[in-house]
Amino acid sequence: MAGNSREALLRDVSAVFCEFLEAATHTLLYIRNVYPPEIFDRRRKYNVPVRQSRHKELNDYISGAIADVRHWMDKGLVEKVVLSIEDSATREQIERFVFEVDVDVTGQARSPAKSTGSVCASSHAELEDAFKQVLLKINVADSMLAPLRRETTFSLYVHAATVLEAGTDNWEPLAGEEGVPR
Repeated sequence: MAGNSREALLRDVSAVFCEFLEAATHTLLYIRNVYPPEIFDRRRKYNVPVRQSRHKELNDYISGAIADVRHWMDKGLVEKVVLSIEDSATREQIERFVFEVDVDVTGQARSPAKSTGSVCASSHAELEDAFKQVLLKINVADSMLAPLRRETTFSLYVHAATVLEAGTDNWEPLAGEEGVPR
């Protein structure tokens, strides 16, 4: 039964994280001008203004990538997700935004967070409030970052756990390997 509650908690946390990650991804693509601003609509997530693309292929790509993240998170395999802003011609990384994942489903005390951007929550409401704070920081980031002066694209990378538990080594291919929409 303990395994079932651990799995249920992982599913709950991954659902909330992936909702946040999708909002953060669209908003970062907007504020960094990876795509033209006119393809984005204004929305709200956790009562914070965010952006949402109206471009079907872009939305499908992001949704597919987030679904893959969620699939791996449900199994406790995700350590971090990186949104990489890259030069379109060379694929050289220009910027990256790292979302580290450290889910404690044991209820044991943990060492304090090492980063000021860390999210530590013991309830669903606290988790959503923490993600709200991160989205607010993302909205402010635009004013602190220099404009990108070249044509860019992006990639989402998932860093998986380095140590797998017995029985979790059945890797599955990612959906949507055809690439990022232009």
